[in-house]
Amino acid sequence: MVSRSLLIGIILLALVGGARAAPPEEAIIALEKYTTQKGKALATAFAAQLRQIYDRVYHCRPWLDVHKGGLGFSRPAGVPGDDRFLNIWVWVDQQITPEFAALPVARRHSAMFSRHGVDLLRQLAADASIFADATLTGYSVILTWLKPDAKVGTQEKSETLGVFADKASVKAFLARRMSAKEFIDAATIVAFDGKDGLGRIPLEIWEDDFATTFKLKDYEPEKKNLGC
Repeated sequence: MVSRSLLIGIILLALVGGARAAPPEEAIIALEKYTTQKGKALATAFAAQLRQIYDRVYHCRPWLDVHKGGLGFSRPAGVPGDDRFLNIWVWVDQQITPEFAALPVARRHSAMFSRHGVDLLRQLAADASIFADATLTGYSVILTWLKPDAKVGTQEKSETLGVFADKASVKAFLARRMSAKEFIDAATIVAFDGKDGLGRIPLEIWEDDFATTFKLKDYEPEKKNLGC
């Protein structure tokens, strides 16, 4: 699995700038941004699938916003070789309730991954042709959300969680052939309070059907063929 310190560097670079949301032409990593043939080949072969993943998140999960450059076949910088992860990074737009604010840090991260991260992993791993590509190493989900009751000067502070796992572990976990604990043990996990790394937090995963049952009042997706 990839180095935690290198993943921290990647996430910190993205935390420095970038809006919370981006249109598809900015959210999906542009072909010219890939620096190796493997990355370019994956991005070219699965361009349509990347756009479909973006559309499903944008239209079916309107409380999630994909970051600029937040969807594509990322490579952890500085790691020997050219391992590629199908990655999605989203901002979670949610109302901060007193109950959520009162949770300990690790519990907040666990709640966010249980509610949104597992669903996003399922979105990434749904395409059999991407999974079957021998050049794909795994899948990764990064979630960023507003930290309860926290500001730096006049700016709001965020919390971020990144989970990176090989594709076999992701498939086994989603198919319930691997327990949540086994999946967590096999994954690389990074967490942040603003730009301060928290190390490997004691993440938990539990059942949460919010993504498939919650409906925004008076909201109808523009695209009707996505099966939201």
